[in-house]
Amino acid sequence: MSNGNKIAQDKLKLLYILNFINVPLTNIEITNFILDNRILDYFTLQGLLSDLCDSKFVVLNSKKGNEYYAISEAGIAALDMFGEILPEYFKNEVKENLSYLKKEIKKHRELLGHYYKRKDDEFIVSLQVMENESVIFSLSINVIDEATAKNICKKWDSNPEEIFSNIVKTLTSELN
Repeated sequence: MSNGNKIAQDKLKLLYILNFINVPLTNIEITNFILDNRILDYFTLQGLLSDLCDSKFVVLNSKKGNEYYAISEAGIAALDMFGEILPEYFKNEVKENLSYLKKEIKKHRELLGHYYKRKDDEFIVSLQVMENESVIFSLSINVIDEATAKNICKKWDSNPEEIFSNIVKTLTSELN
């Protein structure tokens, strides 16, 4: 395979991954997946991402202070036209390895917990549940120290579904 064909195939691999996961990814998320699965080396990956953005096959959007890569309509069209040259083993590998990651990323983006310092002796913890990019639940708690704020966020991150369910159950149960 010539170098030009290899570069084209590597770009198609990136487009395939972005299309399969169908969730905008940070550079770190893409890099971790690519390196963990030994698809490309770091420098090649960064060059290809830049090329794909320059050619408008991939878009880079900013949201809440983070930058996210997503496949564009032009990228989807290119994948539709040339995707058949990707080896079947690669497609299967992506399906096997990325399905779990896709669920984790969606969960992480839809169930948010963070804190910030308000005053010297005060922190605000914010817990949110998002659905289709809309906030369906939001809770802010004023706490007295950073350790408490970190603990609340850690508990939220470890089991947000159960915590959210318990809050809703408590708020909607009948008074005795």
